[in-house]
Amino acid sequence: DAELDIAAHHRQLSEVGGDYYDYFRLPGGRYAIGLFDISGHGVSSALITAYLKAQLMQVMEHFDSPQGIVEWVNRASFTFLREVRKYATVNFVLVEEGTIRYVSGGGYGLLLHDGASHTFARRDHFLGLRLKPYREFTLPFTSGDLLALYTDGMVEAQNAQGADYTVRRLNTLITENRHRPAQEIVDLCVRDYESFRAADTDDITLIIARRRRQEP
Repeated sequence: DAELDIAAHHRQLSEVGGDYYDYFRLPGGRYAIGLFDISGHGVSSALITAYLKAQLMQVMEHFDSPQGIVEWVNRASFTFLREVRKYATVNFVLVEEGTIRYVSGGGYGLLLHDGASHTFARRDHFLGLRLKPYREFTLPFTSGDLLALYTDGMVEAQNAQGADYTVRRLNTLITENRHRPAQEIVDLCVRDYESFRAADTDDITLIIARRRRQEP
């Protein structure tokens, strides 16, 4: 996208996985990023991924808020997800002029704006767990700002001694390299993770997006 310098790393533990991310066009020329982590991995989780994608494509033209979109998908998917005993974390971010609006149910997000660091409020429920409202939050997202979204596959990975990689380590690395191009930041994080972890134990997704500086 002309407005975003964006890069992603997505690695599945098996041939088909349970991490799912996508970019969505919304009415009015706006766009959104969605990142979901379906419980488990393998074929059953991949089928849930396809199901959720279909639900999301249906709802995009009918709501103009992350809260409305996520709540509709949760209601539409709830019975099915309960029947197959699956659930999914959700990070859904709508990019607007000067801001992002997001809903986070168990997803991880970091936004770096004007020297400040904002981590996503992520205590809302996963998709398929409860029929309750979601909360929507707004953060500034202006020229040069950086957004990072990721699932727990990286941060919960362990080294040979059993220590976790941790959210703190990943967020610190992103923050220290915030002025690099998005792809370089992704590559640095992946190399650091690979040098740390004893083995891949989960699907991994990391998305870095910077709002490009607009020429005067």
